[in-house]
Amino acid sequence: MAEITISPFQAGDIEGVVGMLNRVLTRDPITSEIFQRKVLLDLSFDPQGAPVARDGDKVVGFMLGQVRKYPMEEQAPDFDRGYIVLMAVDADYQRKGIGSRLWGHLEAYFKSKNVKVATCSTYAPNYFWPGVDIVTYAGAVEFFKKHGFTVPITVLAMDAPLTDFKVPDWIIEKEKTLAAEGVIIDALKPEYILPLIEHLRTCFPGDWQRFERESMVRMTRGHFNRGQVYVAMSGDKCVGFCQHDNEHFGPFGVDDKERGRGIGAVLLLRCLKGMRAMGMHNAWFASTTDDAARVYAYGGFVESRRYAIMRREL
Repeated sequence: MAEITISPFQAGDIEGVVGMLNRVLTRDPITSEIFQRKVLLDLSFDPQGAPVARDGDKVVGFMLGQVRKYPMEEQAPDFDRGYIVLMAVDADYQRKGIGSRLWGHLEAYFKSKNVKVATCSTYAPNYFWPGVDIVTYAGAVEFFKKHGFTVPITVLAMDAPLTDFKVPDWIIEKEKTLAAEGVIIDALKPEYILPLIEHLRTCFPGDWQRFERESMVRMTRGHFNRGQVYVAMSGDKCVGFCQHDNEHFGPFGVDDKERGRGIGAVLLLRCLKGMRAMGMHNAWFASTTDDAARVYAYGGFVESRRYAIMRREL
């Protein structure tokens, strides 16, 4: 083993880094194209925030940190937050201090950017996972704890089988009740575009606005089906929405002033019914809270993974 060096990401590192990530993060393989799109083409990517550990010419470790350069849409500024997006060290090189050296390099980079808090959590728009999988990558959880990180919360991923999907009778009745109260659940139509954008701006400022706008742009080009987005309309006001992209469900949100009426449950089941009608056998999403999980249970969702949202003040 030659001396292990740590240096910023270089243009020719893609193959070595992706190969190493796939050797270590065995439950979460990625392609070079995904790495290019989510890492190199991210507006905030800086090679100084992506240290690479090398044994000679062999990539044996990598850590990716992002510090936002541009504001998210109407979201509270987070320029003082450093997001740890990826981290892995080859199995034969673990417990040799390489991970600590990678973190030391990244910590210095964060501090040079005036970052006050480092976090292993969702980095919009190009995150891979919402945190650190507490079962699959338990060693990573312990690594970050050793370096002073805490776990304020955990979030969960959920999956639902759709092969035997059926809308419960009570959801059908609930939809009728909502209609009588003036709330209509419908697939997206052109006249709903502006109310949906306003709903997102008011209730969910941040990356969901970009995500939904891109989905609607894809619709105008024939690359996305209007039946993949559902809205809850109260008169000319949008009070809730959900969507799916193939088997991925979400985003999904209801105006907090309208919650408790069953709007979310009806949106959820209508969307899942549409997915099944398109021939899909499963639905999944990456992150929600324990409080919100009870709504997803109406659609047969069960927990599939749990992630630690880790943070440390710098």
